[in-house]
Amino acid sequence: MAAVDFETAAAALVAGALACSPGEGRVLRLAASIAAGVPVNLREALTGLDAANSGLVAVAVLHAAGHRGLQAGGGR
Repeated sequence: MAAVDFETAAAALVAGALACSPGEGRVLRLAASIAAGVPVNLREALTGLDAANSGLVAVAVLHAAGHRGLQAGGGR
């Protein structure tokens, strides 16, 4: 079983210790917020995401809100 320490990963991102693209950093910040309650500025994190990552984030938010099986756009 794998586990991610999102608080540590987000802190490493802020410290510049993770080599990732700006888009990857945004997705990590959003995942850390959903998974571990790490505060994130949505305006900063969402601005600049491409369509694919925006859709994945939307599906993750739906899933976290208990709407499993839904996809971005409201479809099943």
